[in-house]
This record gives sequence, structure tokens and C-alpha cells, in this order.
Amino acid sequence: MTNTATNPSDRILVIRLGALGDMVLCFQSFYEIRCAHPGAEIALLTMPVFMKFAQLMPWFDKVMIDDRTSGWRVDKWHSLVKEIRHFNPGLVYDLQGKFRQTMLYTSLGGPYGPEWSGAAPLCKYPRIWPPKPGMHFTDFMAAQLQAAHVPGQDPPDLSWLSAPLNHFSLPERYVLLIPGCAPGRDYKRWPAKRYADLALRLREKGIDSIVIGTKQDISAIIGIRQAAPHVIDLSNRTNLPEVASLARRSMAVIGNDTGPVHLAAAMGAPTLALISDRVDPVWSAPRGIKTRWLQGKPLDALGADEVSIALMKLAAS
Repeated sequence: MTNTATNPSDRILVIRLGALGDMVLCFQSFYEIRCAHPGAEIALLTMPVFMKFAQLMPWFDKVMIDDRTSGWRVDKWHSLVKEIRHFNPGLVYDLQGKFRQTMLYTSLGGPYGPEWSGAAPLCKYPRIWPPKPGMHFTDFMAAQLQAAHVPGQDPPDLSWLSAPLNHFSLPERYVLLIPGCAPGRDYKRWPAKRYADLALRLREKGIDSIVIGTKQDISAIIGIRQAAPHVIDLSNRTNLPEVASLARRSMAVIGNDTGPVHLAAAMGAPTLALISDRVDPVWSAPRGIKTRWLQGKPLDALGADEVSIALMKLAAS
């Protein structure tokens, strides 16, 4: 993106490290920051895993990386601080708000450094804390930006997040299954047997199923295909732009509380998220124009019949 930045007040740093779902939920905030500073040079500080994804985003001129090396690696920390000082932002929007970002705020001069929006003590634009009851994460981000005098905007155009799908042999009508979850959070997984039962019910209605995931999801995907061999397996074959396009083209998307489900919801696909009772959906459920969620108490208490009915109602709405 071309910019006209000529001094520190025209350079802005935005901080958002992860995870993918949180990154997607920040799309609106990223867009509003860009709209509020159309001529500025804006950099995003994020994690290495999101570098290529962030470089696709139209709201940033530069992507900087925090590999979150342990604080004992003083050399790495000094290198990060040096890079940011060289960028010399006049304003920082900290959308992460953890102790590491407070350390960065202090290293950059605290209240005598760049203007700061976030959780750091004595910063110029402190975020509200704690979140108000019933507040969703996106509302919390919006409140932080409003406190920093960033106007709200209509939803952004996300057509930049797409990719051709002609290298896949896709059925005419399909539901996209996303059975993955973050490593170590198996309580977020709806059982593979339930996904297989759902796929069999969809097949009875003449609807195919496509499953996606990463290498961490292989055991779940094998379990699905053992019980429902007709399910098309695209695991380890899709990048994020392709996931976005698969979601847009689908009849509906169903999955666990995981990043690609948030991405599908943001694309406007009819998306049903299955959420554990250990998660507060009011705070963190995927957001989209045709998005719903079901919460199992526990998650495996949700049966395939109940989920199938909810999914078909959503697809038809």
C-alpha cells in the first residue's frame, strides 16, 4: 500500500499476535484504524505463523514479527525494541494487551514514548477494563478504538481473501466440516463419530461433505472417514485464502471453536460453531452475517440429529 508518511506522527504500529480466530475478529479494528489514518504508514506486529497472512491484508504497509522468545533472551528482546524504534511510530494501537506489550510500552518510553492505546498503565488511551457484562470481543475492541477517537465503520470488504479452487474437484453442493482445534484443547473437539454421523445424514439429503484441517487434526479426520468414507478429505491441502473461498462456495460450514471457523463466518458463509461449556460464546463466538452457535454441556452431549437440524435451518435461512 502506498503511503505518505514523512514523520513519526504518520507512522503507526498495531499489535496483534494471535491466535487465528482473534486475528479474524480484529479485521474490523484493523480496517477502522486504516480508515482513521489514510495517509499513514501502518505496521502490524504479529507472530511468525501469521506473517504471510498479514502481508495479504490491505490495511498494513509493513509486517513486523515478534517471535515471543522468552524474556531471558535479552538479545532477542533488544533486537525487537530496536526494530520498532527504527520504525519510530508516533502512535501504537495495542490490540493484544498482555504483560509483554506493557514491557514494550515501557521500553519505548512509557508515557513519554509514542501515544499508546491499550492496557499499559498511564498510556494515553487506556482500554476499558474489565469488559462490560455481555460484551463480545469485537465490541471490546471497538470500545478501545472509540476511546482513542477512532470512528466506527461499516464492515470491510474482504474480497482480497480468496484463491482459485479449480485444482480441487469439488461437488456441486457441499457442507464444509472443520473438526480441528488448537493443540492441547481437545475439550473443544466435537467427536469424530458425531461428524461422521452428520456427514451420513447430509448424504441422505444429497449433500456432500468436505473436511479440512492440519496435521494436528489427522486422527479426527481419519475417524470421520472410517465411518463416512464418502467425505472428501482436503486436510493439509488448503491455505487460508483457499479456506475462505471454500467457505464462500459451500452451502454451510460447521466446525469447532477454531480459527478457520471464525474465518468462514467472516466470509459470510452460513456457519455453525460447536462450542464447549468451558468457553463463553457471548465473549468469543465467531461473528458473521449468517453465524450461529450451539453449546454442548459437555460438547459431546450434542447429538448429530440436533446439529443436523440446526445446520439445515441455518443453510436455508
